Amino acid sequence: MSLHLTPGQQALLDADLRQRQRALTQELQDQMGSQNRVEHAREQLQQEVDGEQAHQADREVDLARSDQLLLELSQVNDALQRVHAPDFGQCSDCGGAIAFDRLRLNPAATRCIGCQAKIERPSRASSL
Repeated sequence: MSLHLTPGQQALLDADLRQRQRALTQELQDQMGSQNRVEHAREQLQQEVDGEQAHQADREVDLARSDQLLLELSQVNDALQRVHAPDFGQCSDCGGAIAFDRLRLNPAATRCIGCQAKIERPSRASSL
């Protein structure tokens, strides 16, 4: 069992992750059909349309969106593998507990709020 999550909380997070997995899979299916990422990108690049510049922007947005969906699906799948592990909900950086509220919002989170903020905060050295 996790250091701070009850079995009920783990079950709730598992259900949240499975629901998000289904939603992401459906969204990818709607966007790419039965194609994989490479086939979808090739099809997007081969389409010839009047107004090529506008179409190029649409292709870039479409490909960026599919990349983002694939990344999120990978993170959700990884979290599903860990959700019942003893260290699920433990910060990968400091080892402290990740707040349950944070995990409810983002069950794939691997860092506590403090450690995540340190990563996202621009370093002082780079601004000098």
